[in-house]
Amino acid sequence: MLASFPWRRDATGRATETVGMAAQATLERLGDTPSSADYLRALWGRRQFAIAIAVGEVRSQHMNTALGNVWLVLNPLLQMGVYYLVFGVIIGTDRGVDNFLAFLAVGVFLFHYTQRSIMAGAKSLLKNQGLIRSIQFPRAVLPLATVLAHGLSFLPAAAVMIGIALATGESLHWTWLLLVALFAVQTVFNIGMAFITARMTDRFPDMQNVLPFVFRLLFYMSGVLFLATRYVSAETLVWFQLNPVYAMISTGRGIILEGTLNGVLWLSAGGWAIFALVTGFFVFRAGERDYGRG
Repeated sequence: MLASFPWRRDATGRATETVGMAAQATLERLGDTPSSADYLRALWGRRQFAIAIAVGEVRSQHMNTALGNVWLVLNPLLQMGVYYLVFGVIIGTDRGVDNFLAFLAVGVFLFHYTQRSIMAGAKSLLKNQGLIRSIQFPRAVLPLATVLAHGLSFLPAAAVMIGIALATGESLHWTWLLLVALFAVQTVFNIGMAFITARMTDRFPDMQNVLPFVFRLLFYMSGVLFLATRYVSAETLVWFQLNPVYAMISTGRGIILEGTLNGVLWLSAGGWAIFALVTGFFVFRAGERDYGRG
């Protein structure tokens, strides 16, 4: 089988992208996988393609509904309202939290950004089989574009999250500027995990049915609805702290609700993001030749 996109060897032996069909036919190494550097160069060369896919996905979301993309904001707002009624008013998990509505908003919005990015990234190869079989390009463009689309969709939701914090009595603080850095860290993490789950789902399509249960468990293990330090033991809290989503949510809450910086949480979130991206890249690239064969 041919590689997913064409490569040739120049005089120095380095792999470079072919320019013509003749060069492809004579110089391409069958079954060869490009080096990481060549793959990254090819991926960078398709950046406009990735952006176009991302923008197209954002525009197409909820296009058949009366409110359109307003649902990008309404969905987390409605879910937050349900959680506030059940867990804040009825069950009373707001103990230890001064501003439970803002606390809940940060948790719900940040969690859903990661959940939707990774779940959509997991399906990115399966739903684009026709594109994969008809056009040669680095397949990493597809999960990458999906995460970028959800990043764009998250921006208005993030504005609502900040608006809720302000409306419920939180004051602007210089630490709020770090929300941009947190968004970048979370996006890098989402991209890495989308690479991993895309490879897994392409090989085992049943992963689409497993992931919702994984995220359901992750939802409760990330302290979205309650203050973990108040409700769990010190031994159990260790498992929360090892959870990258918990680290990102807790970092966001520290920035907005407390105006404080927790170095341990920042290191945990940043470390997980780098680990996910690097691991995800190599895991995904290893399967480049097989995508679209099924």
